[in-house]
Amino acid sequence: MPCESYVVWNNKGGTGKTTLTFQLSAEYAELHPEKKVVVIDMCPQANVSSALLAKNSSPLLPLNPGEVVLEGKSYEKTICGYLLMKLERGSTELGINELMDFLTFVHSTNNNISKNVFLMCGDLHLEELSTRLQQERQLIAIRNISNWKRVTLFIKDYIQRLGQNGEFVFFIDTNPSFSIYTEMAISAAERLIVPFTADDFSLAAIKAMLYLVYGNQTDQSDHRRSLIEHQYYWLAKTHQVNRPKLHLFVNNRATYHTTRAAAAFSGVANEVRHLLNRVYGKQSAIFSQPLDKLCPDLHDFHSAGVISLHTGCPISKLKPGKHSVFDQTVQVQSNIGTYKADIKKIIKML
Repeated sequence: MPCESYVVWNNKGGTGKTTLTFQLSAEYAELHPEKKVVVIDMCPQANVSSALLAKNSSPLLPLNPGEVVLEGKSYEKTICGYLLMKLERGSTELGINELMDFLTFVHSTNNNISKNVFLMCGDLHLEELSTRLQQERQLIAIRNISNWKRVTLFIKDYIQRLGQNGEFVFFIDTNPSFSIYTEMAISAAERLIVPFTADDFSLAAIKAMLYLVYGNQTDQSDHRRSLIEHQYYWLAKTHQVNRPKLHLFVNNRATYHTTRAAAAFSGVANEVRHLLNRVYGKQSAIFSQPLDKLCPDLHDFHSAGVISLHTGCPISKLKPGKHSVFDQTVQVQSNIGTYKADIKKIIKML
């Protein structure tokens, strides 16, 4: 049985991927103490790592979680360290303890986070490593082993090996660009969560995502047809790499009037629902659940969201009142309970 794994991605920047990954993983761990929650940071900016390890309040301190030593060879205890190990050690399988060595125990650095949260730390060198990964993926197959598939599934291999006993849940943060490390992140998870904001650009990004990952075209393009054999969705299908089911489209930073989302936010969300309804009619197998459960709203966190990421304190534990962000004093309003309820609502939908 596949373990629970979620990748948060939209190929538009600024939709709240890192914020959502941080809040969902932290709250999930709080509500499910029997589970071990692993956050895998697949973004070269390493923002979710900075938030979880409470490094944003000291930005000059590097993310330096240490090293892993395997048979005398040292690797950084980061996503790059793990990927380099996979490149160098080939098909050598690691034991559970060795896999855990690549994770950082978050509570030891940030006591706002539950003791059952672990982090595969992000790495600012991930962009540089992507060239090496791409080269490895393009090597000629030996003994009918697809290098494209082998490299693309490096992260999924980790999740399947570590999560085989069912006690782990995985959340993967991503970068907007559809690079090789994003393809690896998407290929690793069972379910895809797509945050979007109330603008036409988010709608265009969702259409692009549906094509890039699932091959769903909202327009007929000769240019696209000429490139089909180089597209991720085509290669994934050819190499029998499973893609995640579409699980949630989160209408992020929704502004409300009384109890309903403001018209502009509702308008974009409704258009997204219409788009998904059309896609569902053609490709229902790519969805994990019925359409009426796909698009929850998430209030705009305003200053509370900034403080939460800055201090590494999840919304669920943030207190109303004055907080410091560098040399500024920022007020968290008493309506923070609404944000906490939103996060819990989405957790129940996972």
